[in-house]
Amino acid sequence: MELAEKLDAVEEIKKLKARYFRFVDTKQFDAFRDLFLPEARFDGEGAGMGPIADRDAFIAQSIAGLTGCVSVHHGHCPEVELDSETTATGIWAMEDMLQWEAGPVRSLHGMGHYHETYEKRDGRWYIASWQLKRLRVDMVPA
Repeated sequence: MELAEKLDAVEEIKKLKARYFRFVDTKQFDAFRDLFLPEARFDGEGAGMGPIADRDAFIAQSIAGLTGCVSVHHGHCPEVELDSETTATGIWAMEDMLQWEAGPVRSLHGMGHYHETYEKRDGRWYIASWQLKRLRVDMVPA
């Protein structure tokens, strides 16, 4: 790949992750779902989310967890590495703040890292695998 193609690929992956944050916080779950490959793998164990079977289970868990919640997710300091013309890996420092109207937890403030892989299909980048590792979580019970 030429340098311009590499830079364009990295920029497209950054835009993909920016959409991830925007779609999850604005609860555009159909658009959120379309950011992932159908066979994408999810690992939420390091974030207290338990095992996640597949893309549909991840979206269902996201909808359930964010119902009645105002959330703000931010990603920082992306480390995107192209493995080939159609595959890449990325690590993103993250911070999120969530507040629920009701339930056992009133608010959560988390910090950590997303570890992801990406794949380009039909000219578009997708998230192929997702793992969240939290370093710190501050919670306020209801």
